[in-house]
Amino acid sequence: MTDYIEFSRLTQKFFTGQIEALLVEAGACSITVEGADQQVCMDDDHGASGWGVVKLSALFDREVMNAESIKSIESELAKFPLSDSLSHRILPARDWNEEWQKHIQPTLINDCLWIGPTWGKPSAGFQHAVRIDPGLAFGTGSHETTQLCLEVLLNLPLENAFVIDFGCGTGILGIVSCVLGARCSIGIDIDPRAIEIARQNSKQNNVETRFRSCLLKDFLNSGDLQSAEGDIVVANILTGTLIEYSKTLEGLVAGHGTLILSGILANQAQSVVEAYQDAFQFSAVQREDWVALIGARQKG
Repeated sequence: MTDYIEFSRLTQKFFTGQIEALLVEAGACSITVEGADQQVCMDDDHGASGWGVVKLSALFDREVMNAESIKSIESELAKFPLSDSLSHRILPARDWNEEWQKHIQPTLINDCLWIGPTWGKPSAGFQHAVRIDPGLAFGTGSHETTQLCLEVLLNLPLENAFVIDFGCGTGILGIVSCVLGARCSIGIDIDPRAIEIARQNSKQNNVETRFRSCLLKDFLNSGDLQSAEGDIVVANILTGTLIEYSKTLEGLVAGHGTLILSGILANQAQSVVEAYQDAFQFSAVQREDWVALIGARQKG
């Protein structure tokens, strides 16, 4: 098991989304948000609505952090009006799943989809249950950006669809797509740890024959995958990455397909639209500080 560095600092709830995006871009592999009532929301569960002040904590792999990296994070966080100074500490290796079993709660989507850990019991009356354990990869279904994607997917014709999840994390969106009837799904990520976790999650949800995950570099260098066109392509990642890979994502969407872009702060949505506007016409849905864009091919 690996040792981690934990960064933590109090901040106004208003800035949670922006700081979260900054920490993820800096390489955080897990984020915790703690409210004034000491309720803890693990992994990517940032249900901080209504909290005036929250404590943001982020875990970084100790092996990839150095003094310069720490100074850079401190410098970026200093731009926000926070309530105390940034602190960091070394956390020895531990069984994180055992730690998080004390806190993680299931997510319920549109009264028909239950998403929870393997040790949880699905609520009665839900048509679909998906089991995703919290861990050192993003995506348990609790964060607003993931929930927006799930709600959009529930309203699309997934039966027999081919779904591509660009930036898959735990594989949650591709796995849910398969559970909802997709023919097959591919999850793509830059983190080898995420690829392995996504594979494990596909097995525990009995969709391993229809879901596969691969590294971005392998995807881009593979002739058969590079030529793939998805009926639905979803990317729940950082705004800068959405813009950087706009042409790649554009090329992955079939002519009749739908592009779902999430992980976007409301004040960043227009810049993402502009990066794709020659190829797609977008509608938007919003929750808290976050926006998801649903794109259809421009006609003509």
